[in-house]
Order: sequence, then structure tokens, then C-alpha cells
Amino acid sequence: MNHSLRLLTGLAGISLAAMTTAQAGISFSSTATGTAWNGSPVYTSVPSANFGIISGGTAQSDPTITGNFGILAETFTPTSAFSLGSFNTVLSINAPGTYQVHLYDLGVAGTVSPTTTTATYTPGTDLFSGLSLSLSGSGGQVQGSFSLTGADQVALLANEEYALEIWTPTALGASGITIYRGSGSDPGGQMFSGGSEIGPRNTLAGNGQAGGAPRTAGLALYAATVPEPSSFALAGVGIAALLAYRRRNA
Repeated sequence: MNHSLRLLTGLAGISLAAMTTAQAGISFSSTATGTAWNGSPVYTSVPSANFGIISGGTAQSDPTITGNFGILAETFTPTSAFSLGSFNTVLSINAPGTYQVHLYDLGVAGTVSPTTTTATYTPGTDLFSGLSLSLSGSGGQVQGSFSLTGADQVALLANEEYALEIWTPTALGASGITIYRGSGSDPGGQMFSGGSEIGPRNTLAGNGQAGGAPRTAGLALYAATVPEPSSFALAGVGIAALLAYRRRNA
């Protein structure tokens, strides 16, 4: 194979890689909590201007776990449509281990009340592909980022209500992960918990974990990055050049 053909073959290989859909999955990273949400979130349960409500708030654990997993959840309602690329929350990972992350569509805005302490919901079909990840201890409060790839970059609808859940295995205890929350209200959702993966999720007040008004977990959602047009142009040029070369030398 001469140098030109090797070059074209390599270019075509790079082009095909650029067009390949990323494998579905999730990864985790963290930074110091800071004084605001990192980056430019599309949706926040509490805006950066009021970030201290979360960073200085209560570290919320699961209720007593009676099933295989304890549940901490935040419901939310985007005001615009976008594909979910990642989400941040303020948390502490107290027990290293394997956790699960789930996302559920609850229905149109207001299906589950964001303002009443007696609200409840029962999840349906997970919009994620069945995500689990191994987490190391965080050594205290951090701003954690969960990054999604491939099919797990779920397309979220405007004015649709969702529930994002983190599941802690029984063996890691109810305080395996604690998520920081405040008493500030979010018009799109509120914090829920559950002692089992089976059955309804209740508000914190409903589970006896808080009194009074609904509580809000810190949550920031980020849009997935759209591939640059140049990547698709490179793909087309590389494949076309290789096909033309082979035709000339057939």
C-alpha cells in the first residue's frame, strides 16, 4: 500500500470515528463546592445568586432503608427543550461504592406538586439505560458533576416534569451519599426520598425528614454539546477521497 492510500485510509478511519455515536454511560468528577454553579447550566433548582442556600444547607440522607436501595430525588420542570449532557449537585460521598442513577418522566408540569408537603410519585420507566458507577469518598462537601454520553443524553421536553434519583445500596447505609438542600422553593420541583426502590417516593416532610415547607435539593442541568459541523465535513471528505482513489485504481 503506497503512502497516499495509507493517508487516505487513515483519514477515512478518523472520519468514521468522528461520526460514531458515543457509547451510552455516565462518569463522575468533582470540584470544590465554590460559591456558584460551575459553567452555564440550562436549569437550576436554586439559582447561582442564591447558591449559599444549598452550600450552607442541610446534608440530607436517605430515610431508613427497607429495600435494596435508599432513594434521594429531586423533581424538576425545564422551561425549554434540550438534551441532557450532565448534571451537578452539591453532595458528600461518605461511603465508597457502586451507586445507581435514574431519570423518570412524571408527566406534564404540575403532575406532581412542587409546593405541597403531601406530594408523592411512583416512578415508571427509567429514561436512562440502567446507569451505575463506582464512587470514591469525597472527603466532605463537593460540587459533583455527572456527565452522560450517547443514548443517555436524554432529550428533555419543555414544561414536562421529571424526577432525577440517586440510589444507595443498603450495604452502604442511609448516609452513603448525602445531598445538600435548602428551604428555598423551586417552582419546577422539590426534594423527595424513599426507603426502597419499590413503591412511591414521598416528600421529606412525608417521610418525617423535615417539617414545614417543601425542601429543594441543589441541582443544575447542562445541555449536551452539539458536534461541530467541521467533524461531519471531515467525515464526508475522508470517505469520498478514499472511494475516489479506489475507483481510479480499480
